[in-house]
Amino acid sequence: MRSRYDRTIGYSDLDLADPNKVFRIVQINKAVIDELFPTSEKAVILVAGAGTGLEALLVHQVFGSTTIGVDLNVRPWQRAGAHSGVILSRQDLNELGLSGASVNLVYCYHVLEHVLDPARALRELHRVLVPGGVLFVGFPNRHRLISYIGTSQKATVLDKLRWNMQDLGYRVRGRFRNEFGAHAGFAEAEFTAAASQLFNSVRSVRSRYMLAKYPAFSRLLNLVVRLGMDEVLFPSNYFVCVKDYAAGG
Repeated sequence: MRSRYDRTIGYSDLDLADPNKVFRIVQINKAVIDELFPTSEKAVILVAGAGTGLEALLVHQVFGSTTIGVDLNVRPWQRAGAHSGVILSRQDLNELGLSGASVNLVYCYHVLEHVLDPARALRELHRVLVPGGVLFVGFPNRHRLISYIGTSQKATVLDKLRWNMQDLGYRVRGRFRNEFGAHAGFAEAEFTAAASQLFNSVRSVRSRYMLAKYPAFSRLLNLVVRLGMDEVLFPSNYFVCVKDYAAGG
């Protein structure tokens, strides 16, 4: 485990992603998306920020749709791999080499906080979606009190404690923002304001995600929401955004 946060990939090397945990998260995210906008096997899915390529392969396996995985960290040997229905490409989210209105669903899970220009990346993701297409996006909640508990990385308790302490260090210095090198993410209102300039519908699915991931704690999670404490107790934010049918590519 790295001791310092790397702006482009996070706290740990991409090879330390736990495939079983990533697979489970993809299943959860599909359930959350399908509850609002059921996906078709005929859809084309863009995994925006696919790491080395593993996430795109798992998205294809769970969704059963043609999947394009892009990331600056996609490995050449993985791009050359003959995975039917999966295309892996080394691309920058700030300048995607995809045609406008070419994908039905953008799957962007804990990536936007690592992008140097997230506003530009959001515009690119909007551009490549078909009218009526869906962006599913998740990122750390900048107002959280604690994080990393349910990470998909292979991390020890000590790793998680150290990462939270590093976050705290940024907070006390008033520099808990992505542009200062912190693993901050975005507040719910912050992202909503930015995404609403592009998307016809911007819906928070944070509570849906938490209930799907931790069903055994549903009563406690619902209580947290009723008390209005989810803004600080839920470690991440999740949104489903829909491109206007009248929008061009």
